[in-house]
Amino acid sequence: MQSDLKGSLRLAGLYVLLSALWIFCSDRVLSLLSNDVEFIQQLQTLKGLLFVLASALFLLFTSYHGRQKRRQVLQQLQNSQEHLQLSQAHSKQGSWSYQQDFQWSAAALRLLGRENLEQQPSLSELLSWLHPSERGNVQRALLALLEEKRELNVCVQLQAPHEQAPQVWLQLRGQVNEAGGICGTVQDISVQKHHEQALRQAEQRLRQLFGQTPRIAVQGYDRERRVIFWNQASTQLYGYSVQEAMGRRMEELIVPPQARRKVAVAANLWQLDGPPVAAGEVQLQRKDGGPVWVHSSHMTLRNSFDQLELYQIDIDLTEQKKMHAALQVSESRYRTLVEHLGDAIFITDEHNQLCFLNPAWCEISGYSSSESLGQNLSRFMPELGQTPLRQQLEELSSGLLNNLRLECQLLTRSGQVRRVELQLNVSLPERTLHGSLRDVHERHQAQQLQKARNAVLDELLAKHPLGEILTGISRGLEQLQPHMRVSIMLLDEHNQLRIGAAPSLPLEYCQAIDGIAAQHDVGSCGHAAASGELVIAEDLSSHPNWQHYAELATRAGLHACWSLPFKDDHGKVLGTFGIYYPQPTRPSHADIALVTEFTRLAGLALQFSATPQVAALN
Repeated sequence: MQSDLKGSLRLAGLYVLLSALWIFCSDRVLSLLSNDVEFIQQLQTLKGLLFVLASALFLLFTSYHGRQKRRQVLQQLQNSQEHLQLSQAHSKQGSWSYQQDFQWSAAALRLLGRENLEQQPSLSELLSWLHPSERGNVQRALLALLEEKRELNVCVQLQAPHEQAPQVWLQLRGQVNEAGGICGTVQDISVQKHHEQALRQAEQRLRQLFGQTPRIAVQGYDRERRVIFWNQASTQLYGYSVQEAMGRRMEELIVPPQARRKVAVAANLWQLDGPPVAAGEVQLQRKDGGPVWVHSSHMTLRNSFDQLELYQIDIDLTEQKKMHAALQVSESRYRTLVEHLGDAIFITDEHNQLCFLNPAWCEISGYSSSESLGQNLSRFMPELGQTPLRQQLEELSSGLLNNLRLECQLLTRSGQVRRVELQLNVSLPERTLHGSLRDVHERHQAQQLQKARNAVLDELLAKHPLGEILTGISRGLEQLQPHMRVSIMLLDEHNQLRIGAAPSLPLEYCQAIDGIAAQHDVGSCGHAAASGELVIAEDLSSHPNWQHYAELATRAGLHACWSLPFKDDHGKVLGTFGIYYPQPTRPSHADIALVTEFTRLAGLALQFSATPQVAALN
């Protein structure tokens, strides 16, 4: 207001000064030009007209310049208002002010859920719109702003119109401006609040999951590697109670003294975006100083305060290590005392054709001696006829190699593939091969099964998609038994079976069976899911459960199927394993036992996966 008055006074003073100069200077000039009174009067009239014309031009210029400037200011104000409204709309924000009463913008009223309000609300009306638990806090904060001029910054929840309505959270801000007025903003922060709640719930679920896992020791550490989480399995594994472990550093508790510095440096580098601590087998120590072998995995998370936390997941391998060591000692003694007594012994002629076999060969391969003698060794072990094993056999026969020892696949008479350990020696004078064959199929399966277990655990901890984990389980089983085609189907809430993984089945067939009902007499998987028991269909073309699917299966090259359901800890069916064959056949007890182990992996993946959902087929 004062600046506007100063500008007007300045303009009036300039006008008065110019007018006075015009009058006095023009009169002086006229008195010097002539002494004729009549002529001077005429000049005075002309001078007055010129003054009026100059004044009009001055007023015209001043008025035009002021209007132009006012128009520019109004345009800038309008642009600013549009930008403000646009930014408030994008940020879900409104404004308000207080001068004897509250004045809320249209955007602010929309956020408050009162866009059709005809008059501005009072303080009591505003408080009635809030959740009852928020009203006292907001009232005190507003009164502190209005009376004590303290800055306002509170988070409030609106009163929901009904129970099913989503929760709405607002951030109220306010302060006193330079002119002494009170103004502020209101912003919708519902999305942020929902995200914070989801994060807290997820963190709570994760801690409950780790805390109740009996066989997996989980520890949480802060940036200084101090314990912030210690589950019961960690107490059982390392001997420290929760009270003893909390607040102490990782290396003081479970790391052997010689490795403490290395572990601390590796953990610090990881937190500084260095290489992560690799998962694997490691030797740690218990409270009593005794060693303990574990498979240790690590992951980093950020808590609700954006603080970095390190979690270590350990699986006890002590018993496995003892068993492995005992197995090695036993095998060594066995080889020393009864070399080859349990192995298949064979001799080939110079053409690599079998000319001698012991009874163990028949037990391992399933072929009788009459069916095997005279046959080339590569018929039973096709890998020997392929490069580079064929070259190694030639080098062995020529004397370049003293012996050859390897693992390969043996095709049995029943069509199954077994893993065997083959050892060959050459007799140079006759150039014949003397060899032994040891069945290591169960050991290989155990190793692959343990590898599959570790892979599933690592993928679960890394939060891989469920479909990717199930596909890995299916492929692992098919690698162990190449004659099998595996499908994993998951039971949904509508009592329908959905494809979780089927990497080797035709897409057309998968699309046809996706969504079949879990009912008795519906295929193998439908019947298994409904009954909870093993179902075997040796020949799909004649089995009554497959009368509606036999033609579809024949087009897919499938002629036998058996299904095994997998369940949760309470006995509820989660899904089924479907095992298909390209010819009519019946599974062996070993096949059923193997698939049973893989069903446990599928059940584990389904129960502990971070995002359980049916995988989409590519």
